[in-house]
Amino acid sequence: MARLLTLALVALLRNGCATYKGFINPLKHYNPETGRFWLLNLTDSEPAEELSVAIEDFLSHKDEYRDTLARSSARRIGSERCHPTLVDTQNIWPTVDRFRSAGFPVLGRYINIGAHDGQNDDPLFEYATQAGAIGVAVERDPERCERHRQALPNVRVACEAVTPQNVLALMGELVTEPPTWVDVLKVDIDSYDCPVLEVLLGAVRARVVLVEANPSIPPPYQWAMLHHPELWDFFNSFHSPEEVPIRGCSLAYEVDLLRRFGYDFVAFGGHDAIFTHSSVREAWHPLRPPMDEFDCYNEAFIAANGIPIGKTRRWFFEMNDTQEALPEIWAFFADWMQANARRLFPFALRG
Repeated sequence: MARLLTLALVALLRNGCATYKGFINPLKHYNPETGRFWLLNLTDSEPAEELSVAIEDFLSHKDEYRDTLARSSARRIGSERCHPTLVDTQNIWPTVDRFRSAGFPVLGRYINIGAHDGQNDDPLFEYATQAGAIGVAVERDPERCERHRQALPNVRVACEAVTPQNVLALMGELVTEPPTWVDVLKVDIDSYDCPVLEVLLGAVRARVVLVEANPSIPPPYQWAMLHHPELWDFFNSFHSPEEVPIRGCSLAYEVDLLRRFGYDFVAFGGHDAIFTHSSVREAWHPLRPPMDEFDCYNEAFIAANGIPIGKTRRWFFEMNDTQEALPEIWAFFADWMQANARRLFPFALRG
């Protein structure tokens, strides 16, 4: 694994960033019958040389890495094996439609935090049009807000920056006592997603929660960026946001947070995680959520930013002592911020 990490760091220095699109487990690229591996024809996918080294490393240490994963996954929250095609993280409508078929009528209400223009690359767009849904969308960019209003005139657009302090005020009539139920709650703001989500979870109920996850921090490590008023200006100082690793929250942090509010983890991929409320569990029959977050992570195809895939694999497969890994993860983020931000923005980390 040390050779793999070295190659990843060399790539980081050469390219100036560490974007990555591909599988966390390199053996997903490997055919044991032929002894050959296949490549992804994607920008930022793992180069052939680095992937070859990763596969060789995993084949040489297969038993060791399997044992490490078995020990760490003993702390998992879910137990159901992952089904990578169960949910489309890029289109939430089939999931809502599945609930309708199982006897849960479409409510026609939703919340979209980080809505962009409501249509391009938004996993809620088909749901919003098919259901004729109303709701609240929050987007900070005025041009995107206007395009959103034109595309989905039934949705109220709050065109301003969202924070944990103002998010409930932006929800308006959707914040009630007892809490209002919505079909979908989405949070995707590329920064302090989990603090905003936690406030919303205490005020509304959703059948589906879709939240952006930082895919580079594996379970069992619970990591999250916290709110800071200067964080967005810092992000905007970069030519490309793909260079910034201090975004969102880890899958394990989200699994722990949402289960406290009655939500089951069901899917993870790219840089998104999906949870559904325990009240709709029967819609997944014969499966029994929550899913095993370690299994889903091991199977996942991810789109990562700013963190070399070699580090992610080291933290997930190689390091079997959380007390050893936590300082290393903390140091990565602290060192990156000191080098690029000249300050430490607040984040949470526990194992």
